[in-house]
Amino acid sequence: MGDLRKSDRQSFEGKVLLTWTDANGTPCSGKGECLDISEGGLKLKMTSPLAVRGYVSIRFKDANLHGAASVRSCIRKNLTYIVGLEFTGGMRLPSRG
Repeated sequence: MGDLRKSDRQSFEGKVLLTWTDANGTPCSGKGECLDISEGGLKLKMTSPLAVRGYVSIRFKDANLHGAASVRSCIRKNLTYIVGLEFTGGMRLPSRG
C-alpha cells in the first residue's frame, strides 16, 4: 500500500506532555518521547496506550508546539507503545527557517 503520509517526517527528540480524557470521562495526562515529526503530525513512544481516533492536547516546548491532535495509531512494542498523532484545528509545525 505504500506510505500514505502527506508530508516527510524528520527525526526529532524531546519530551511531549499530553492530556486527554479516557473512555470513562476521566482526565488523564502523560509524557511521550518524540521519535519523529512532520508538518502535520508526530510519532511518540509512550508507556501507556492511547485510544485510536481519540483526541489529545499537546505541549511540546522543544518544537514550539501547543495544540490538539487526533490519535491515528497506537501499536504495542515490548513494554511501550508507538503512537502516531495527526495535528488538528489548523495546528502545524512552525517553520524553522
